[in-house]
Amino acid sequence: MIRLAIALGLGQAGFHAFVAALPLAMLAAGRDNGAIGAIMGAAAVFNIGAALVSGGLIDRFGGRIIFLGGTACFAVAGALLATELVTAGGPVWALLVVRLLQGIGLGAVMPAVLSIVPTLVPSRRLPTALAFVGVAANLSLAAVPPLSLVVLDQASLAVLSAMTIVAMAAAAFVIWPIHPTPEAAPDARPIRHTFRPKWRRAWLGPLGITILFIAHWGVVTGYLPQRAEAAGADVGLFFTGDALALLAIRVPGGYLAGRFGSRWVCVGGLAIVAAGLLLLLLPPTTPLLISAGVLSGTGAGLVLPTLLLDLTRRSDASDRGSAFALFSVAFSIGIALGSIGIAPVIDVVGFEVALAAGIAACLAAAGVALVDHASRHSAIPPVGPERVAEPTR
Repeated sequence: MIRLAIALGLGQAGFHAFVAALPLAMLAAGRDNGAIGAIMGAAAVFNIGAALVSGGLIDRFGGRIIFLGGTACFAVAGALLATELVTAGGPVWALLVVRLLQGIGLGAVMPAVLSIVPTLVPSRRLPTALAFVGVAANLSLAAVPPLSLVVLDQASLAVLSAMTIVAMAAAAFVIWPIHPTPEAAPDARPIRHTFRPKWRRAWLGPLGITILFIAHWGVVTGYLPQRAEAAGADVGLFFTGDALALLAIRVPGGYLAGRFGSRWVCVGGLAIVAAGLLLLLLPPTTPLLISAGVLSGTGAGLVLPTLLLDLTRRSDASDRGSAFALFSVAFSIGIALGSIGIAPVIDVVGFEVALAAGIAACLAAAGVALVDHASRHSAIPPVGPERVAEPTR
Protein backbone atom coordinates (compact mmCIF):
# COMPACT_ATOMS: atom_id res chain seq x y z
CA MET A 1 0.00 0.00 0.00
CA ILE A 2 2.90 2.34 0.70
CA ARG A 3 4.28 1.69 -2.78
CA LEU A 4 0.90 2.44 -4.30
CA ALA A 5 0.62 5.72 -2.40
CA ILE A 6 4.14 6.74 -3.45
CA ALA A 7 3.34 5.90 -7.07
CA LEU A 8 0.22 8.08 -6.98
CA GLY A 9 2.07 10.99 -5.38
CA LEU A 10 4.83 10.83 -7.98
CA GLY A 11 2.40 10.29 -10.85
CA GLN A 12 0.23 13.27 -10.02
CA ALA A 13 3.35 15.45 -9.85
CA GLY A 14 3.20 15.37 -13.65
CA PHE A 15 0.13 17.58 -13.40
CA HIS A 16 0.68 19.50 -10.17
CA ALA A 17 4.14 20.68 -11.22
CA PHE A 18 2.52 22.94 -13.81
CA VAL A 19 -0.47 24.24 -11.84
CA ALA A 20 1.40 27.32 -10.65
CA ALA A 21 4.56 27.30 -12.77
CA LEU A 22 3.06 27.22 -16.25
CA PRO A 23 0.79 30.28 -15.76
CA LEU A 24 3.74 32.30 -14.44
CA ALA A 25 5.93 31.15 -17.33
CA MET A 26 3.23 32.20 -19.82
CA LEU A 27 2.79 35.53 -18.06
CA ALA A 28 6.55 36.15 -18.27
CA ALA A 29 6.35 35.31 -21.98
CA GLY A 30 3.84 38.11 -22.47
CA ARG A 31 0.54 36.26 -22.66
CA ASP A 32 -2.57 38.01 -21.35
CA ASN A 33 -4.65 36.65 -18.48
CA GLY A 34 -7.50 35.56 -20.72
CA ALA A 35 -5.26 33.34 -22.85
CA ILE A 36 -3.53 31.92 -19.78
CA GLY A 37 -6.86 31.08 -18.15
CA ALA A 38 -8.15 29.39 -21.29
CA ILE A 39 -5.01 27.30 -21.75
CA MET A 40 -4.87 26.23 -18.11
CA GLY A 41 -8.62 25.56 -17.92
CA ALA A 42 -8.51 23.38 -21.04
CA ALA A 43 -6.93 20.56 -19.02
CA ALA A 44 -10.08 20.25 -16.89
CA VAL A 45 -12.20 19.81 -20.01
CA PHE A 46 -9.78 17.24 -21.40
CA ASN A 47 -9.73 15.50 -18.02
CA ILE A 48 -13.49 14.89 -18.10
CA GLY A 49 -13.32 13.11 -21.45
CA ALA A 50 -10.16 11.22 -20.52
CA ALA A 51 -11.64 10.00 -17.24
CA LEU A 52 -14.67 8.58 -19.03
CA VAL A 53 -12.46 6.68 -21.46
CA SER A 54 -10.02 5.52 -18.78
CA GLY A 55 -12.85 3.96 -16.77
CA GLY A 56 -13.64 1.43 -19.49
CA LEU A 57 -9.95 0.80 -20.12
CA ILE A 58 -9.28 0.11 -16.43
CA ASP A 59 -12.17 -2.35 -16.35
CA ARG A 60 -10.70 -4.10 -19.38
CA PHE A 61 -6.94 -4.02 -18.76
CA GLY A 62 -6.54 -3.30 -15.05
CA GLY A 63 -5.38 -0.27 -13.12
CA ARG A 64 -1.63 -0.79 -13.38
CA ILE A 65 -1.50 -0.66 -17.18
CA ILE A 66 -3.68 2.45 -17.34
CA PHE A 67 -1.60 4.12 -14.63
CA LEU A 68 1.50 3.54 -16.75
CA GLY A 69 -0.33 4.99 -19.75
CA GLY A 70 -1.23 8.10 -17.73
CA THR A 71 2.34 8.64 -16.56
CA ALA A 72 3.52 8.16 -20.14
CA CYS A 73 1.23 11.03 -21.21
CA PHE A 74 2.73 13.21 -18.46
CA ALA A 75 6.23 12.24 -19.60
CA VAL A 76 5.53 13.11 -23.24
CA ALA A 77 4.11 16.48 -22.19
CA GLY A 78 7.20 17.05 -20.07
CA ALA A 79 9.46 16.07 -22.98
CA LEU A 80 7.79 18.59 -25.30
CA LEU A 81 8.49 21.38 -22.80
CA ALA A 82 11.92 20.12 -21.72
CA THR A 83 13.19 20.04 -25.31
CA GLU A 84 11.50 23.41 -25.93
CA LEU A 85 9.56 22.02 -28.88
CA VAL A 86 6.75 23.75 -26.99
CA THR A 87 7.45 26.96 -25.08
CA ALA A 88 5.38 29.19 -22.82
CA GLY A 89 5.36 31.88 -25.49
CA GLY A 90 4.85 29.54 -28.43
CA PRO A 91 1.72 28.75 -30.46
CA VAL A 92 -1.45 28.28 -28.45
CA TRP A 93 -2.25 25.02 -30.23
CA ALA A 94 1.05 23.54 -29.08
CA LEU A 95 0.35 24.44 -25.46
CA LEU A 96 -3.12 22.95 -25.81
CA VAL A 97 -1.49 19.69 -26.93
CA VAL A 98 0.56 19.73 -23.72
CA ARG A 99 -2.55 20.41 -21.64
CA LEU A 100 -4.39 17.65 -23.52
CA LEU A 101 -1.69 15.15 -22.57
CA GLN A 102 -1.72 16.38 -18.97
CA GLY A 103 -5.51 16.17 -18.81
CA ILE A 104 -5.42 12.61 -20.11
CA GLY A 105 -2.76 11.70 -17.57
CA LEU A 106 -4.76 13.16 -14.69
CA GLY A 107 -7.89 11.37 -15.86
CA ALA A 108 -6.03 8.06 -15.79
CA VAL A 109 -3.72 7.89 -12.78
CA MET A 110 -6.13 8.56 -9.91
CA PRO A 111 -8.94 6.18 -11.01
CA ALA A 112 -6.32 3.56 -11.85
CA VAL A 113 -4.74 3.65 -8.40
CA LEU A 114 -8.08 3.69 -6.57
CA SER A 115 -9.19 0.63 -8.54
CA ILE A 116 -6.11 -1.27 -7.36
CA VAL A 117 -6.57 -0.58 -3.62
CA PRO A 118 -9.40 -3.09 -2.99
CA THR A 119 -7.33 -5.86 -4.58
CA LEU A 120 -4.48 -5.42 -2.08
CA VAL A 121 -6.14 -5.22 1.34
CA PRO A 122 -8.75 -7.18 3.32
CA SER A 123 -12.21 -5.72 3.57
CA ARG A 124 -11.80 -4.49 7.15
CA ARG A 125 -8.79 -2.37 6.15
CA LEU A 126 -10.34 -0.94 3.00
CA PRO A 127 -11.61 2.38 4.47
CA THR A 128 -8.27 3.39 5.94
CA ALA A 129 -6.38 2.10 2.88
CA LEU A 130 -8.43 4.30 0.54
CA ALA A 131 -7.91 7.26 2.85
CA PHE A 132 -4.17 6.58 3.08
CA VAL A 133 -3.78 6.59 -0.69
CA GLY A 134 -5.87 9.78 -0.84
CA VAL A 135 -3.41 11.44 1.53
CA ALA A 136 -0.67 10.86 -1.04
CA ALA A 137 -2.67 12.81 -3.61
CA ASN A 138 -3.19 15.64 -1.11
CA LEU A 139 0.51 15.74 -0.30
CA SER A 140 1.36 15.96 -3.99
CA LEU A 141 -1.01 18.88 -4.45
CA ALA A 142 0.27 20.63 -1.34
CA ALA A 143 4.01 20.16 -1.92
CA VAL A 144 4.66 20.04 -5.66
CA PRO A 145 3.34 23.47 -6.81
CA PRO A 146 5.50 25.43 -4.31
CA LEU A 147 8.55 23.34 -5.22
CA SER A 148 7.86 23.90 -8.91
CA LEU A 149 7.96 27.66 -8.38
CA VAL A 150 11.38 27.36 -6.74
CA VAL A 151 12.69 25.38 -9.72
CA LEU A 152 11.12 27.85 -12.15
CA ASP A 153 12.72 30.77 -10.32
CA GLN A 154 16.16 29.18 -9.99
CA ALA A 155 16.28 27.40 -13.36
CA SER A 156 13.62 27.32 -16.09
CA LEU A 157 10.41 25.70 -17.27
CA ALA A 158 12.47 23.27 -19.35
CA VAL A 159 14.40 22.08 -16.28
CA LEU A 160 11.15 21.68 -14.32
CA SER A 161 9.71 19.64 -17.19
CA ALA A 162 12.77 17.41 -17.28
CA MET A 163 12.35 16.77 -13.56
CA THR A 164 8.75 15.64 -14.12
CA ILE A 165 9.99 13.06 -16.63
CA VAL A 166 12.25 11.63 -13.92
CA ALA A 167 9.28 11.60 -11.52
CA MET A 168 7.17 9.68 -14.04
CA ALA A 169 9.92 7.09 -14.50
CA ALA A 170 10.10 6.72 -10.71
CA ALA A 171 6.32 6.29 -10.49
CA ALA A 172 6.40 3.55 -13.13
CA PHE A 173 9.28 1.81 -11.33
CA VAL A 174 7.42 1.89 -8.01
CA ILE A 175 4.10 0.56 -9.29
CA TRP A 176 5.46 -2.11 -11.63
CA PRO A 177 5.97 -4.85 -8.97
CA ILE A 178 2.45 -4.39 -7.55
CA HIS A 179 0.18 -7.31 -8.42
CA PRO A 180 -3.46 -7.69 -7.33
CA THR A 181 -4.34 -10.62 -5.05
CA PRO A 182 -6.84 -12.93 -6.77
CA GLU A 183 -9.94 -13.60 -4.71
CA ALA A 184 -13.44 -14.79 -5.43
CA ALA A 185 -16.09 -12.16 -4.92
CA PRO A 186 -19.63 -13.56 -4.82
CA ASP A 187 -21.21 -10.29 -5.94
CA ALA A 188 -18.85 -9.67 -8.85
CA ARG A 189 -20.38 -9.34 -12.29
CA PRO A 190 -18.90 -11.18 -15.25
CA ILE A 191 -16.22 -9.04 -16.89
CA ARG A 192 -17.27 -8.06 -20.40
CA HIS A 193 -14.70 -7.08 -22.97
CA THR A 194 -15.77 -3.51 -23.63
CA PHE A 195 -14.04 -0.17 -23.53
CA ARG A 196 -17.11 1.85 -22.63
CA PRO A 197 -17.46 3.14 -19.06
CA LYS A 198 -20.12 1.22 -17.15
CA TRP A 199 -22.88 2.55 -14.94
CA ARG A 200 -24.69 1.40 -11.80
CA ARG A 201 -27.66 3.20 -10.35
CA ALA A 202 -26.13 2.70 -6.89
CA TRP A 203 -23.37 5.18 -7.83
CA LEU A 204 -25.82 8.03 -8.29
CA GLY A 205 -25.83 9.03 -4.62
CA PRO A 206 -22.05 9.33 -4.08
CA LEU A 207 -21.54 11.02 -7.45
CA GLY A 208 -24.35 13.50 -6.79
CA ILE A 209 -22.87 14.30 -3.37
CA THR A 210 -19.47 14.82 -5.01
CA ILE A 211 -20.76 17.39 -7.50
CA LEU A 212 -22.74 19.31 -4.89
CA PHE A 213 -19.96 19.20 -2.29
CA ILE A 214 -17.13 20.23 -4.61
CA ALA A 215 -19.05 23.17 -6.14
CA HIS A 216 -18.11 25.38 -3.18
CA TRP A 217 -14.41 24.73 -3.82
CA GLY A 218 -14.70 26.22 -7.28
CA VAL A 219 -16.08 29.41 -5.72
CA VAL A 220 -13.38 29.50 -3.05
CA THR A 221 -10.41 28.88 -5.33
CA GLY A 222 -11.72 31.15 -8.07
CA TYR A 223 -12.79 34.20 -6.07
CA LEU A 224 -11.63 34.11 -2.43
CA PRO A 225 -8.02 35.20 -3.16
CA GLN A 226 -9.14 38.49 -4.73
CA ARG A 227 -11.53 39.21 -1.85
CA ALA A 228 -8.86 38.47 0.77
CA GLU A 229 -6.24 40.54 -1.07
CA ALA A 230 -8.53 43.56 -1.15
CA ALA A 231 -9.01 43.27 2.63
CA GLY A 232 -5.30 42.81 3.35
CA ALA A 233 -5.71 39.25 4.68
CA ASP A 234 -3.33 36.37 3.93
CA VAL A 235 -5.38 33.93 1.86
CA GLY A 236 -2.45 31.52 1.64
CA LEU A 237 -3.00 30.59 5.27
CA PHE A 238 -6.57 29.54 4.45
CA PHE A 239 -5.27 26.95 2.00
CA THR A 240 -2.50 25.92 4.39
CA GLY A 241 -5.02 25.35 7.18
CA ASP A 242 -7.28 23.43 4.81
CA ALA A 243 -4.47 21.19 3.57
CA LEU A 244 -3.08 20.40 7.03
CA ALA A 245 -6.52 19.61 8.47
CA LEU A 246 -7.37 17.41 5.49
CA LEU A 247 -4.13 15.47 5.88
CA ALA A 248 -4.72 15.01 9.61
CA ILE A 249 -8.36 13.92 9.38
CA ARG A 250 -8.53 11.87 6.18
CA VAL A 251 -7.30 8.52 7.58
CA PRO A 252 -9.32 8.78 10.84
CA GLY A 253 -12.30 9.75 8.66
CA GLY A 254 -11.85 6.59 6.62
CA TYR A 255 -11.74 4.52 9.81
CA LEU A 256 -14.94 6.11 11.13
CA ALA A 257 -16.72 5.51 7.82
CA GLY A 258 -15.70 1.86 7.84
CA ARG A 259 -16.56 1.35 11.50
CA PHE A 260 -19.86 3.20 11.75
CA GLY A 261 -21.05 3.59 8.16
CA SER A 262 -20.64 6.48 5.79
CA ARG A 263 -24.02 8.19 6.21
CA TRP A 264 -23.54 10.23 9.37
CA VAL A 265 -19.80 10.68 8.88
CA CYS A 266 -20.55 12.27 5.51
CA VAL A 267 -23.35 14.46 6.89
CA GLY A 268 -21.16 15.58 9.79
CA GLY A 269 -18.34 16.46 7.43
CA LEU A 270 -20.64 18.48 5.20
CA ALA A 271 -21.95 20.37 8.24
CA ILE A 272 -18.39 21.25 9.30
CA VAL A 273 -17.55 22.48 5.79
CA ALA A 274 -20.70 24.63 5.77
CA ALA A 275 -19.68 26.13 9.12
CA GLY A 276 -16.29 27.04 7.68
CA LEU A 277 -17.89 28.64 4.63
CA LEU A 278 -20.16 30.73 6.86
CA LEU A 279 -17.03 32.32 8.33
CA LEU A 280 -15.98 33.36 4.83
CA LEU A 281 -19.15 35.44 4.51
CA LEU A 282 -17.72 37.80 7.14
CA PRO A 283 -15.19 40.52 6.27
CA PRO A 284 -11.96 38.54 5.80
CA THR A 285 -9.14 38.70 8.33
CA THR A 286 -6.14 36.38 8.53
CA PRO A 287 -7.28 34.62 11.78
CA LEU A 288 -10.75 34.15 10.32
CA LEU A 289 -9.31 32.66 7.12
CA ILE A 290 -7.18 30.23 9.13
CA SER A 291 -10.22 29.10 11.14
CA ALA A 292 -12.31 28.69 8.00
CA GLY A 293 -9.53 26.73 6.32
CA VAL A 294 -9.20 24.32 9.25
CA LEU A 295 -12.96 23.72 9.29
CA SER A 296 -13.01 23.24 5.52
CA GLY A 297 -10.18 20.71 5.59
CA THR A 298 -11.63 18.86 8.57
CA GLY A 299 -14.99 18.47 6.87
CA ALA A 300 -13.42 17.37 3.60
CA GLY A 301 -11.34 14.83 5.52
CA LEU A 302 -14.60 13.24 6.66
CA VAL A 303 -16.54 13.53 3.40
CA LEU A 304 -14.03 12.31 0.80
CA PRO A 305 -13.27 8.91 2.39
CA THR A 306 -16.98 8.14 2.65
CA LEU A 307 -17.49 8.82 -1.06
CA LEU A 308 -14.58 6.61 -2.10
CA LEU A 309 -15.66 3.85 0.29
CA ASP A 310 -19.25 3.90 -0.99
CA LEU A 311 -18.13 3.72 -4.62
CA THR A 312 -15.75 0.87 -3.81
CA ARG A 313 -18.38 -1.18 -2.01
CA ARG A 314 -21.01 -0.54 -4.70
CA SER A 315 -18.79 -1.83 -7.51
CA ASP A 316 -16.66 -4.88 -8.27
CA ALA A 317 -13.77 -5.88 -10.50
CA SER A 318 -15.89 -5.61 -13.64
CA ASP A 319 -16.73 -1.91 -13.24
CA ARG A 320 -14.64 -0.39 -10.44
CA GLY A 321 -12.53 1.54 -12.92
CA SER A 322 -15.67 3.14 -14.30
CA ALA A 323 -16.86 4.04 -10.80
CA PHE A 324 -13.68 5.93 -9.93
CA ALA A 325 -13.45 7.50 -13.37
CA LEU A 326 -16.96 8.89 -12.92
CA PHE A 327 -15.88 10.17 -9.49
CA SER A 328 -13.11 12.12 -11.24
CA VAL A 329 -15.64 13.45 -13.74
CA ALA A 330 -18.03 14.49 -10.96
CA PHE A 331 -15.16 16.24 -9.16
CA SER A 332 -14.28 18.23 -12.29
CA ILE A 333 -17.93 19.12 -12.93
CA GLY A 334 -18.27 20.44 -9.37
CA ILE A 335 -15.18 22.63 -9.76
CA ALA A 336 -16.45 23.93 -13.10
CA LEU A 337 -19.88 24.76 -11.69
CA GLY A 338 -18.40 26.76 -8.84
CA SER A 339 -15.78 28.61 -10.87
CA ILE A 340 -16.63 28.80 -14.58
CA GLY A 341 -20.38 28.52 -13.97
CA ILE A 342 -20.54 31.59 -11.75
CA ALA A 343 -17.99 33.61 -13.75
CA PRO A 344 -20.51 35.38 -16.04
CA VAL A 345 -22.46 36.82 -13.09
CA ILE A 346 -19.96 37.05 -10.24
CA ASP A 347 -19.60 40.82 -10.69
CA VAL A 348 -23.39 41.17 -10.49
CA VAL A 349 -24.28 38.84 -7.61
CA GLY A 350 -21.06 39.29 -5.63
CA PHE A 351 -18.87 36.83 -3.73
CA GLU A 352 -21.27 36.49 -0.80
CA VAL A 353 -24.16 35.30 -2.97
CA ALA A 354 -21.91 32.91 -4.89
CA LEU A 355 -20.57 31.44 -1.65
CA ALA A 356 -24.08 31.20 -0.21
CA ALA A 357 -24.94 29.07 -3.23
CA GLY A 358 -21.95 26.88 -2.37
CA ILE A 359 -23.21 26.51 1.20
CA ALA A 360 -26.66 25.60 -0.11
CA ALA A 361 -25.05 22.97 -2.35
CA CYS A 362 -23.30 21.44 0.70
CA LEU A 363 -26.62 21.28 2.54
CA ALA A 364 -28.22 19.68 -0.51
CA ALA A 365 -25.41 17.12 -0.55
CA ALA A 366 -26.20 16.33 3.10
CA GLY A 367 -29.81 15.79 2.08
CA VAL A 368 -28.74 13.35 -0.62
CA ALA A 369 -26.62 11.48 1.93
CA LEU A 370 -29.57 11.20 4.29
CA VAL A 371 -31.91 9.74 1.66
CA ASP A 372 -29.27 7.52 0.04
CA HIS A 373 -30.45 4.17 1.37
CA ALA A 374 -27.25 2.23 0.65
CA SER A 375 -25.09 4.56 2.74
CA ARG A 376 -26.98 3.51 5.86
CA HIS A 377 -25.62 -0.01 5.54
CA SER A 378 -22.04 0.58 4.44
CA ALA A 379 -20.30 -0.06 7.76
CA ILE A 380 -17.82 -2.92 7.65
CA PRO A 381 -18.35 -5.50 10.40
CA PRO A 382 -15.52 -5.42 12.94
CA VAL A 383 -15.36 -9.23 13.10
CA GLY A 384 -15.94 -12.07 10.71
CA PRO A 385 -14.22 -13.43 7.60
CA GLU A 386 -12.14 -11.02 5.61
CA ARG A 387 -12.94 -10.40 2.01
CA VAL A 388 -10.93 -8.62 -0.62
CA ALA A 389 -12.63 -7.23 -3.67
CA GLU A 390 -12.00 -9.08 -6.91
CA PRO A 391 -8.89 -7.96 -8.79
CA THR A 392 -9.01 -5.79 -11.86
CA ARG A 393 -7.93 -7.32 -15.13
